[in-house]
Amino acid sequence: MSHRPAHRSDPPRPPPRGADLHVHTTHSDGVCSPCEVVNAAASVGLAALAITDHDTVSALAVARPEAARLGIELVGGVEWTAELDGREVHILGHFVRDDDPAVLAASARLRAARVERLAAMADRLEALGLSVDLDALRRAFPRATLGRRHLADWLTRTGQVPGPREAFARYLGDRGPAEVPKPRLGWTEAVALTVAAGGVAALAHPPYNLREATLKALADGGLGAIEVAGPGINPNLGRRWRAWAAALDLVPVSGSDFHAQDRPGRRVGASVTADADLERLRSRSAGSRPDGGWRMADA
Repeated sequence: MSHRPAHRSDPPRPPPRGADLHVHTTHSDGVCSPCEVVNAAASVGLAALAITDHDTVSALAVARPEAARLGIELVGGVEWTAELDGREVHILGHFVRDDDPAVLAASARLRAARVERLAAMADRLEALGLSVDLDALRRAFPRATLGRRHLADWLTRTGQVPGPREAFARYLGDRGPAEVPKPRLGWTEAVALTVAAGGVAALAHPPYNLREATLKALADGGLGAIEVAGPGINPNLGRRWRAWAAALDLVPVSGSDFHAQDRPGRRVGASVTADADLERLRSRSAGSRPDGGWRMADA
């Protein structure tokens, strides 16, 4: 009597969970296209992904069809370069409308200032005996908001430095001989732009010496969330900031700050926001309210 093995179906795949709310693409200083990061999010089982390119929302329209095809919620995002008390800080915007005129105008203004900054850094590099072909650099990164990382890649590709790390160490790092400060928004403007575009503003990778009084001032000024986990965030500090978030009624969020595969601990999905916190964040966006009538996921 023959015995056939019982048919075993593959176990059901778990439902997608969590959201990576801090990811960059080729539209700013990332190395992966918008569709590539959406596919990466799907491959690791994320429910949602926020593309938060620096000072631009241009990647969202490109990524949206692929996100819809794969069943990934695309959270409209941006990472504003801002200033607080003379220091650079970054303000994430989540659930922002990427067709908002004020957001687009601010983005265009910052992009124009970044073009001037790039030219100034190229001039400084050439004064140091290096060579930079800005036209070739723009052709190599046609959609990117060009900055120091792209100059470092150029110097590496052309054999003028052994690698990007050396380019930053010798020339382009903070206070380096070729570095020029980035154009910035005032933090109040960055928060106001985000909220007016239907979104929620979050403090990205807070400085290690952040004071609770400073965070309270930001919350009083319209900040709705704070990043409490991600690359470079010490777990002890993350726990402190999570406690402050609870006291100040801020939503704790997390993200990978993904730029490239060569950065350890920064793959898409390496740090995620829990579903419950994503829902809290969504509830504070204009699109969740009856009078808002709009959600990025429904676009």
